[in-house]
Amino acid sequence: MIKFLIMSLIFSAISLGGETPNPNSKAVNIVVPSGITIEISGEAEIEFINVEGNGGAQYEEDFLKKIETRSPYTQIDKTVLNLKLLYTEHLSYNFNLRFDDEGAYADKHFLKYEKSNFRIELGKNRPRVALKRKTEGYPLIGTSYWKGRQYQFDVEQKILNSSIGASIALKRPLGYDDAAEDKSFRMLVYDDTEKLDGQTIEYGLRVSRKMKPFKVESWYYTGKLIDDEDWKKRLHYDFDYYAELEADTVLSKDANINHYWLGGRAELSLLGILYRFEYIYSKDGYLPRDGYYGEISSYFKLPMLPNRFFILGRYGSLRIDSNRKAFPLSWSEDNNLALLKDPQTWDRTMTTLALAYDITTYAKLKFEYYVLDEDTGDTKIIAELQNRRYQPSVNDNQFLLQLELNF
Repeated sequence: MIKFLIMSLIFSAISLGGETPNPNSKAVNIVVPSGITIEISGEAEIEFINVEGNGGAQYEEDFLKKIETRSPYTQIDKTVLNLKLLYTEHLSYNFNLRFDDEGAYADKHFLKYEKSNFRIELGKNRPRVALKRKTEGYPLIGTSYWKGRQYQFDVEQKILNSSIGASIALKRPLGYDDAAEDKSFRMLVYDDTEKLDGQTIEYGLRVSRKMKPFKVESWYYTGKLIDDEDWKKRLHYDFDYYAELEADTVLSKDANINHYWLGGRAELSLLGILYRFEYIYSKDGYLPRDGYYGEISSYFKLPMLPNRFFILGRYGSLRIDSNRKAFPLSWSEDNNLALLKDPQTWDRTMTTLALAYDITTYAKLKFEYYVLDEDTGDTKIIAELQNRRYQPSVNDNQFLLQLELNF
């Protein structure tokens, strides 16, 4: 079906293409017999990735938790075909077809109505508080909270320099994703919505205000944990200390299935430099998490090159039970709640250094380096008892070189 759709679109573009594409636009417009205009655009990302350290058998580590591979490698991260069906000036349907190692699938697809200062969206997309990235790497809390897609009905109204929005969505399940490119030590996230038994609803409310050169926004989302995908399979099975507050034998009707996450973001744009800070707090059942990041970014040009550069520096953190009130009995003598065997319990920090250059309007070269620090919770006493090496952290800094091609 997907191959047939692609071939049909290519044939339509060849046989029905009308006006010459606008050179300032990244989309090709075609008009099908029904009179509907379709904008076609896309993106491909080719990457070179290297995790710090040497690969190969002679350098294999005898740590309990190991990096998947330290040898450099290349990959096609994704290829995306974007279709935008323009029914009227204000009504459109957006369809995002993605190709990666998992196959071909509909990544984002939603109906959008936008007129003046009013906007409605219905379909699968990220939460509206998600940012459009200029770097390949997400902030830690971006990956954890607003990277995942959800099926939602979202409405937004702008009033002068302010806006208010609300949403009703199928709650995203608790799942796991990578902090950066290496897939060795995954962390707990709000994953993409999928077909699940016990699905629940999440309600969201957000507000924002622009006061040049400032912009501030805040949000609150709440609902119930999915039964039993969230509270049983994730919280009870994957967090040993969760039983401190709720027995693993608890019945569904007695389990704590409360869920909410809230946050705020502030931006200052001054003298061509963007300063941004964001904080998010969440609680799923009895499990509290929070995190933050701060970043500085700017564009600049060099005399000998025709196009501009983009530069960014970011530092962020993601923590579990940071105030030590949720699971007081499980905190170790070394002031740690994490367990070495379970990467989802680790506290993390991540520093991102990024430089990108616009080769052309449609091609970009990105250089990014991620400095990661994970608190594994390991102690010398436990390591000696298990007759293994002490591993309080893992060495997994990562370098990324990416060629991003738009069409």
